[in-house]
Amino acid sequence: MITCNEFMAELGNYLEGDVAVEVRQQLERHLSHCQTCQVVYDSTLKTVKIVTDSGSFDLPEVAARPIREKIMARIRKGPTHNVSNCRDS
Repeated sequence: MITCNEFMAELGNYLEGDVAVEVRQQLERHLSHCQTCQVVYDSTLKTVKIVTDSGSFDLPEVAARPIREKIMARIRKGPTHNVSNCRDS
């Protein structure tokens, strides 16, 4: 089973559907057992939905792309703090 840190490192790729089938299965297995990562995943998913559904955030693609890339890079990088609340970090 993967750790919370490994899950956080793959979260951005998982949200974009950019992971191999085996990795996706490992991430989903981890989510089924780790409440902390489930909360992070749900919160991130809801935030992305709010931002993308809001008309006030309509930007031309040339402006939106670098912002999106920075956000996804930050998500992939993982937390800047210790994930000590995770049971297996």
